[in-house]
Amino acid sequence: MTPAMTDSPLFIEVRCNESTMRGANPHLPYSTEEIVREAVRAHDAGAAIIHWHGRDPDTGGPDNSVETYRAASEGIRGATDLITKPTLGYISQTGVEDRVKHLRALADDPWLRFDAAAVDFGSLNIDTWDGQRFTPGDGVYVNSRNDIEAVLRILDDIDTYLTTVVWDIGQIRTAKCFREMGLAQAPTFWELVFTGDSRPSGAGTNLLALQAMVAELPPGEPWQLMCYGGDVLPLAAAAIVLGGHVAIGLGDHDYARFGTPHNGELVAKVVALAETIGRPVATPAQARELLGMRPLPARPGAAALSHP
Repeated sequence: MTPAMTDSPLFIEVRCNESTMRGANPHLPYSTEEIVREAVRAHDAGAAIIHWHGRDPDTGGPDNSVETYRAASEGIRGATDLITKPTLGYISQTGVEDRVKHLRALADDPWLRFDAAAVDFGSLNIDTWDGQRFTPGDGVYVNSRNDIEAVLRILDDIDTYLTTVVWDIGQIRTAKCFREMGLAQAPTFWELVFTGDSRPSGAGTNLLALQAMVAELPPGEPWQLMCYGGDVLPLAAAAIVLGGHVAIGLGDHDYARFGTPHNGELVAKVVALAETIGRPVATPAQARELLGMRPLPARPGAAALSHP
């Protein structure tokens, strides 16, 4: 075990669907029932956190209604003790209130309220590169600093845990500025986004890029690695050794080299890496405690969920 390695348990997040279309893999979930199915698979494989987007069950298009997120929260809560962290809308929503409406709607329900919200600290071009051109060519994920400030104030008002999503070093520096303003939670759980060849908006999955990102973080604060539009596994082992955490899922990449895996099978591959390296994997309860989140409340009319 290297000096950089810690005995702190590894948090694994499943990013089960994002805005990725199903294509040849039937396991990418659209409907609430499918999202809950993948949540259970991921939980049973070793995940502690779930991130998802509301989707139309037939077309796979965005469904950002409060009802859709309420149903997913009910299903996930009823079947697992995963930390719940839904999207704030990606590029399918405009306006701060539209992005946070599902968080607001459930904030007063101790059982169904979401555990965390991920805030991106900057804008970026989000077109797909097919090797010859960008499609559609005008895709921009807009996060103005005014909007970021407004979202942070709302999360503070409804007492929702912040995870800090950064796509480059400049966004890490930006998040630190919001911290100096007294708006960004400290410490936070940093989410370092790398990108694959089809999404050249961020750093590729190489060790030097990872080291540069980690070097900019406040010392001692937890961070995790993800790869949007690419395979996170080649860099995941380095993240595990360095004391970081890992996010993986069909929402980021199809992992076709493994056939048509479901999200639980992808989580299991990260667990296998951790076991090979010798690092323990956190349960959801352990992750909640280590991140300083509120414990899972008791199910209405019953005792709190307890998983070994």
